[in-house]
Amino acid sequence: MKKEMRTMRYRLTVGLGIVAAVLTVAVAAQTGVAGEWNVTFDTEQGSSAATMTLTQDGEKVMGSMVTEMGTFEFEGTFTDNKVKWVMEIDAGGAFIEITMEGTLDGDEIMGTLDLGGYGGGDWTAKRM
Repeated sequence: MKKEMRTMRYRLTVGLGIVAAVLTVAVAAQTGVAGEWNVTFDTEQGSSAATMTLTQDGEKVMGSMVTEMGTFEFEGTFTDNKVKWVMEIDAGGAFIEITMEGTLDGDEIMGTLDLGGYGGGDWTAKRM
């Protein structure tokens, strides 16, 4: 009887260990920012929309954003559920650095943007 109890306890321990490992991997996979995103910007000039594709390698984030002004590529960081990157935009011969910062919460990123001294606003991205 004792041997059967030990065997059962061992199987239960191994089973719980496997479940914990699978859950850890699943949660870790969901905490990244890689993927396709629908983005909404709210600035003093009004609202606009874009799509964004992000890839991630550790803390490094690479992305491209498609807006009505064109496609813009950027690199940034992702640490402690926070993203940050800078995009350089050609605004009719004047280059503007747009800084975007945000916090990942599940399948949504919410943050702020600085339009290089020309105002700012908020942005939200929802995973497609």
